[in-house]
Amino acid sequence: MFGVLLAAAVFAVFFSGHVAFSHFCDVETKEAVLVCCMAAAGVTHVLAFMITPATAFAALRFSPWTADGISGLAALGFLTLGYGEFWSLVERSFSLRILIDTAASESGLTADQIAKRYSAGRGLDWMMEKRIKDLVGSGMVVATGSGHRLSPRGRLVARVFRILQRAFAIA
Repeated sequence: MFGVLLAAAVFAVFFSGHVAFSHFCDVETKEAVLVCCMAAAGVTHVLAFMITPATAFAALRFSPWTADGISGLAALGFLTLGYGEFWSLVERSFSLRILIDTAASESGLTADQIAKRYSAGRGLDWMMEKRIKDLVGSGMVVATGSGHRLSPRGRLVARVFRILQRAFAIA
Protein backbone atom coordinates (compact mmCIF):
# COMPACT_ATOMS: atom_id res chain seq x y z
CA MET A 1 0.00 0.00 0.00
CA PHE A 2 2.93 2.33 0.71
CA GLY A 3 4.16 1.93 -2.88
CA VAL A 4 0.75 2.87 -4.29
CA LEU A 5 0.41 5.92 -2.02
CA LEU A 6 3.95 6.98 -2.89
CA ALA A 7 3.09 6.59 -6.59
CA ALA A 8 0.04 8.82 -6.16
CA ALA A 9 2.12 11.47 -4.38
CA VAL A 10 4.95 11.35 -6.95
CA PHE A 11 2.46 11.50 -9.80
CA ALA A 12 0.72 14.52 -8.25
CA VAL A 13 4.04 16.37 -7.99
CA PHE A 14 5.13 15.60 -11.55
CA PHE A 15 1.65 16.17 -12.98
CA SER A 16 1.58 19.61 -11.32
CA GLY A 17 5.10 20.31 -12.57
CA HIS A 18 4.17 19.35 -16.13
CA VAL A 19 1.07 21.54 -16.10
CA ALA A 20 3.02 24.49 -14.67
CA PHE A 21 5.87 24.02 -17.16
CA SER A 22 3.37 23.82 -20.03
CA HIS A 23 1.84 27.15 -19.02
CA PHE A 24 5.07 29.06 -18.44
CA CYS A 25 7.37 27.66 -21.14
CA ASP A 26 6.78 27.51 -24.87
CA VAL A 27 8.58 24.49 -26.31
CA GLU A 28 8.43 22.90 -29.74
CA THR A 29 8.43 19.29 -28.55
CA LYS A 30 5.62 19.13 -26.01
CA GLU A 31 5.48 15.35 -26.25
CA ALA A 32 9.14 15.06 -25.27
CA VAL A 33 8.53 17.23 -22.20
CA LEU A 34 5.63 14.98 -21.18
CA VAL A 35 7.71 11.82 -21.63
CA CYS A 36 10.62 13.31 -19.67
CA CYS A 37 8.34 14.36 -16.81
CA MET A 38 6.79 10.92 -16.57
CA ALA A 39 10.15 9.14 -16.83
CA ALA A 40 11.48 11.40 -14.06
CA ALA A 41 8.42 10.48 -11.99
CA GLY A 42 9.28 6.79 -12.41
CA VAL A 43 12.90 7.30 -11.38
CA THR A 44 11.82 9.46 -8.42
CA HIS A 45 9.35 6.81 -7.31
CA VAL A 46 11.95 4.03 -7.42
CA LEU A 47 14.56 6.12 -5.58
CA ALA A 48 12.09 7.32 -2.92
CA PHE A 49 10.85 3.78 -2.39
CA MET A 50 14.39 2.41 -2.12
CA ILE A 51 15.66 5.01 0.37
CA THR A 52 12.62 4.86 2.63
CA PRO A 53 13.47 2.55 5.54
CA ALA A 54 11.33 -0.58 5.74
CA THR A 55 10.28 0.42 9.26
CA ALA A 56 8.91 3.76 8.06
CA PHE A 57 5.23 3.72 7.30
CA ALA A 58 5.05 0.17 8.68
CA ALA A 59 1.30 0.47 9.09
CA LEU A 60 0.96 0.95 5.32
CA ARG A 61 3.03 -2.07 4.39
CA PHE A 62 0.59 -4.98 4.11
CA SER A 63 2.54 -6.95 1.55
CA PRO A 64 6.17 -7.97 1.10
CA TRP A 65 8.60 -5.18 0.16
CA THR A 66 9.00 -6.31 -3.47
CA ALA A 67 5.25 -6.69 -4.03
CA ASP A 68 4.70 -3.25 -2.52
CA GLY A 69 7.32 -1.75 -4.86
CA ILE A 70 5.93 -3.49 -7.93
CA SER A 71 2.36 -2.48 -7.13
CA GLY A 72 3.54 1.11 -6.67
CA LEU A 73 5.27 1.09 -10.04
CA ALA A 74 2.18 -0.43 -11.63
CA ALA A 75 0.02 2.31 -10.09
CA LEU A 76 2.41 5.00 -11.31
CA GLY A 77 2.40 3.43 -14.77
CA PHE A 78 -1.40 3.43 -14.82
CA LEU A 79 -1.55 7.07 -13.71
CA THR A 80 1.07 8.26 -16.21
CA LEU A 81 -0.45 6.36 -19.12
CA GLY A 82 -3.89 7.70 -18.26
CA TYR A 83 -2.57 11.23 -18.03
CA GLY A 84 -0.67 10.80 -21.29
CA GLU A 85 -3.84 9.69 -23.07
CA PHE A 86 -5.88 12.52 -21.55
CA TRP A 87 -3.19 15.07 -22.46
CA SER A 88 -3.01 13.73 -26.00
CA LEU A 89 -6.79 14.02 -26.38
CA VAL A 90 -6.81 17.62 -25.19
CA GLU A 91 -3.63 18.63 -27.05
CA ARG A 92 -4.13 16.89 -30.37
CA SER A 93 -7.76 15.89 -30.86
CA PHE A 94 -9.09 17.28 -34.11
CA SER A 95 -12.74 16.68 -33.16
CA LEU A 96 -12.35 18.21 -29.71
CA ARG A 97 -10.73 21.33 -31.21
CA ILE A 98 -13.68 21.70 -33.60
CA LEU A 99 -16.07 21.47 -30.65
CA ILE A 100 -14.10 24.11 -28.72
CA ASP A 101 -13.98 26.46 -31.72
CA THR A 102 -17.69 26.00 -32.46
CA ALA A 103 -18.62 26.56 -28.81
CA ALA A 104 -16.88 29.94 -29.00
CA SER A 105 -19.29 31.00 -31.75
CA GLU A 106 -22.75 32.30 -30.86
CA SER A 107 -24.45 31.15 -34.06
CA GLY A 108 -22.47 28.05 -35.00
CA LEU A 109 -19.97 27.70 -37.84
CA THR A 110 -20.03 26.57 -41.44
CA ALA A 111 -17.45 24.07 -42.66
CA ASP A 112 -15.43 26.91 -44.26
CA GLN A 113 -15.53 28.91 -41.02
CA ILE A 114 -14.37 25.86 -39.06
CA ALA A 115 -11.46 25.42 -41.48
CA LYS A 116 -10.44 29.09 -41.14
CA ARG A 117 -10.98 29.41 -37.38
CA TYR A 118 -9.53 26.04 -36.42
CA SER A 119 -7.36 26.29 -33.31
CA ALA A 120 -8.00 29.92 -32.43
CA GLY A 121 -7.71 31.13 -36.02
CA ARG A 122 -4.59 29.22 -37.02
CA GLY A 123 -6.57 27.22 -39.59
CA LEU A 124 -6.42 23.72 -41.02
CA ASP A 125 -3.24 24.46 -42.98
CA TRP A 126 -1.51 25.15 -39.65
CA MET A 127 -2.80 21.82 -38.30
CA MET A 128 -1.49 19.93 -41.32
CA GLU A 129 1.90 21.65 -41.12
CA LYS A 130 2.08 20.92 -37.39
CA ARG A 131 1.23 17.24 -37.87
CA ILE A 132 3.76 16.82 -40.67
CA LYS A 133 6.41 18.64 -38.62
CA ASP A 134 5.67 16.26 -35.71
CA LEU A 135 6.03 13.24 -38.01
CA VAL A 136 9.33 14.55 -39.36
CA GLY A 137 10.51 15.30 -35.81
CA SER A 138 9.64 11.79 -34.66
CA GLY A 139 11.56 10.24 -37.56
CA MET A 140 8.49 8.68 -39.18
CA VAL A 141 8.58 10.91 -42.25
CA VAL A 142 11.49 12.39 -44.21
CA ALA A 143 11.18 15.70 -46.04
CA THR A 144 12.18 15.56 -49.70
CA GLY A 145 12.50 18.35 -52.24
CA SER A 146 9.02 17.70 -53.58
CA GLY A 147 7.19 16.53 -50.48
CA HIS A 148 7.57 13.83 -47.87
CA ARG A 149 8.19 10.09 -47.78
CA LEU A 150 8.08 7.48 -45.06
CA SER A 151 11.28 6.59 -43.27
CA PRO A 152 11.99 2.89 -42.66
CA ARG A 153 10.60 3.36 -39.12
CA GLY A 154 7.49 5.12 -40.47
CA ARG A 155 6.97 2.36 -43.02
CA LEU A 156 7.15 -0.28 -40.26
CA VAL A 157 4.67 1.60 -38.07
CA ALA A 158 2.32 2.11 -41.03
CA ARG A 159 2.43 -1.61 -41.90
CA VAL A 160 1.73 -2.67 -38.31
CA PHE A 161 -1.22 -0.31 -37.97
CA ARG A 162 -2.57 -1.23 -41.40
CA ILE A 163 -2.62 -4.87 -40.23
CA LEU A 164 -4.35 -3.83 -36.98
CA GLN A 165 -6.93 -1.76 -38.90
CA ARG A 166 -7.78 -4.77 -41.03
CA ALA A 167 -7.80 -7.15 -38.06
CA PHE A 168 -10.22 -4.99 -36.10
CA ALA A 169 -12.23 -3.84 -39.16
CA ILE A 170 -11.44 -0.16 -38.56
CA ALA A 171 -11.86 2.06 -41.62
